[in-house]
Amino acid sequence: MNDLQPVFQRVVKALERAEVPYAVVGSVAATSWGLVRSTRDIDIVALIAQDRVQELIAALDNDDLYLPKDELRRAATDGGSFNILHPASGGKVDVFVSPRDQEFDAMRIVRRVRTRLLDCDTWVSTAEDIILAKLLWRIESRSERQWQDCAEIASFNSLDEGHMRKWAAKIGVSEDLDDLFTQLKRHSL
Repeated sequence: MNDLQPVFQRVVKALERAEVPYAVVGSVAATSWGLVRSTRDIDIVALIAQDRVQELIAALDNDDLYLPKDELRRAATDGGSFNILHPASGGKVDVFVSPRDQEFDAMRIVRRVRTRLLDCDTWVSTAEDIILAKLLWRIESRSERQWQDCAEIASFNSLDEGHMRKWAAKIGVSEDLDDLFTQLKRHSL
């Protein structure tokens, strides 16, 4: 069994110390919006500028953490991901570094909200943007789990439908979003 709290708190503190814009996404972020689901790791989207790389590495460089520095540098240059592990607890944070031209990720970070997760003040993606991302991930996998997550989050929150429709069209998930809203209306009757 892993404990996500130690690694999560360290990563958040390091990102904020290095002034790296980020948002917690995925299942852990979705817990802020009513989704109850266990997970083995925490996903974070970050915009890591080249001039912040060394400061971020210094903030994360600790004997208790496993940090693949070359992967972090590559991701900051080309986009991509790297993980930070806390071997003592088994906790893992996956950091997805968004390329500068990735409009969807930039929007998610601009709209993020401050909340408390795992006993840590942090930035979390909004309910709308978590649903949009899960619909996007679902394109490749057709995962029923992603669909159920979207339905559950949508049922617990008042959503900005205009924002969601605008971005659904941009990222190619309009049909699935329409299906989600139709399903929600049926269940609310």
